[in-house]
Amino acid sequence: MSETRYRQLLIFYFALFLAAIAAAFLPGGYSPELAEAYAKEPEAWIMQGTWMPLAVVSILLVPWLVALVGLFHFKWWSRSLALYSTLASLLIYPFVGADLSSGIESGLYEAHSILWGVILAISYFSPLSDRFGR
Repeated sequence: MSETRYRQLLIFYFALFLAAIAAAFLPGGYSPELAEAYAKEPEAWIMQGTWMPLAVVSILLVPWLVALVGLFHFKWWSRSLALYSTLASLLIYPFVGADLSSGIESGLYEAHSILWGVILAISYFSPLSDRFGR
């Protein structure tokens, strides 16, 4: 794996992330009845109001973006920050509650998640990992 190819993976990963967000705003993907049933679901306590979800997203998004930029520049701290921010987001998921997404949105998020795992594995367990040395 070359540095250029690794950076291309990071760019593709970010593009998948943006595409998944954009797919959330596309009309359709599920029936109005399903959307109505989802609207009746109770909100998880962590997603109630405006400031709590904003705080959660900020706490998770900022370190992730910083780690992504650090990985792109092969900073020694970026791998740990990427790993720990990923673990933190996984610990938050059970408290977020139900989610409704279209097939395309789900597929893009799944591809994005798998690619993130590939990127982390390459960062730690490939000859390229030496590039992250102090």
